[in-house]
Amino acid sequence: MLNQLRKDNPLIICITNDVVKNFTANGLLAIGASPAMATEKLEMEEFLRHAGALLINIGSIEAGDIDNMMSAAKFANQHDVPIVLDPVACGASKFRKDFCLKLLGTYDVAVIRGNASELQALIGDASMKGTDADTSLSTETVARNANKQFGCAIVVTGKTDAICVDGKVSLIDNGSELLTKVTGGGCLLGAVVASFIYNETKPTLEVLTEALTTYTVASEFAEKSPNGTLPGHFAVHLIDQLYSIQESDVAENRLVKEV
Repeated sequence: MLNQLRKDNPLIICITNDVVKNFTANGLLAIGASPAMATEKLEMEEFLRHAGALLINIGSIEAGDIDNMMSAAKFANQHDVPIVLDPVACGASKFRKDFCLKLLGTYDVAVIRGNASELQALIGDASMKGTDADTSLSTETVARNANKQFGCAIVVTGKTDAICVDGKVSLIDNGSELLTKVTGGGCLLGAVVASFIYNETKPTLEVLTEALTTYTVASEFAEKSPNGTLPGHFAVHLIDQLYSIQESDVAENRLVKEV
């Protein structure tokens, strides 16, 4: 899938966190996708006619953003463009949670990607301090419950990442702790997931597993690079590793268990 992604260079529309736009765009370019950080609803349908996927990340959402996000989701559904929703800190405020539930209740979303606290907040209740995740939550359990409730693919990140599609789960034990020490580690992952599922409104467990293992193995390589244990160097090395990583690297280093 990675080689095909690089060959096809899909357009990924990113309505995302103001803090991470540059990092996200560079990460997508590195892995082989074509990012567009478009947000205006007046041009959204024209962009989405040519897009492979749409990322909606609510990291810096304001009331004035809701109409643009909802319009983008509407046009994405009309043109069979898969949507990845990143419900950043949706357990921290009623405003965020209410918007995510409204979007999920109105339009078809292909993947929800978040940490365990974010997904738990969507399916029930969870308190959060900003984007912090409750490490006592089981990512597998949260992924299964969210998949059952929303009917779409679920990606829950944590010490062990969990992906659930149609009740089937992959657990992934790759990754670097430094992803939590730089702004945009999770946000970029949402965009990478979008790039892997381009044109697939019903992504498979296999494709999502490849997306996550590609990203997490690249993060391990970044940490092992010169000065890679320092957050600033790590962020740069992560972009470099997304550019250079090969399918064979992922196959040799991935730690995946299907349960």
